[in-house]
Amino acid sequence: MRPSSRRHSGGTATAKGWATGAPGAEDILRRGAWYPVIEDAGDELVIEVDAHPRRVARGKLIVRAERPEQWSIVVRTGVMRPTLAGQKIANKYAVCPDCTARQEFEGRPDTLMCARCRRAAKVDWSTTY
Repeated sequence: MRPSSRRHSGGTATAKGWATGAPGAEDILRRGAWYPVIEDAGDELVIEVDAHPRRVARGKLIVRAERPEQWSIVVRTGVMRPTLAGQKIANKYAVCPDCTARQEFEGRPDTLMCARCRRAAKVDWSTTY
């Protein structure tokens, strides 16, 4: 069940697809977050980032037609050092498919409930960022 809440990562009515940063590309976008594609400009796509258009080379993106419905998992590596989460060190977090909030978790859950938008969704364990 999806509560009625505003999506913070862009609307779906005008989206021509959804994009996230490709593995190995420099971190130009938040890893694990999907952004609406608002224009196809050949070698570049224009995506909406924080309510502003941004041109990004197509080769630095993974693109899909539909908005993801599952949480993305991001593993902190390299410059993304683990952070303190209470008494533990957190080396991974999940990204909400609806509002793109980052959320720490324990174990390997099948579903998560977003603390910000209150949406529950399955977790995509097949790909990590």
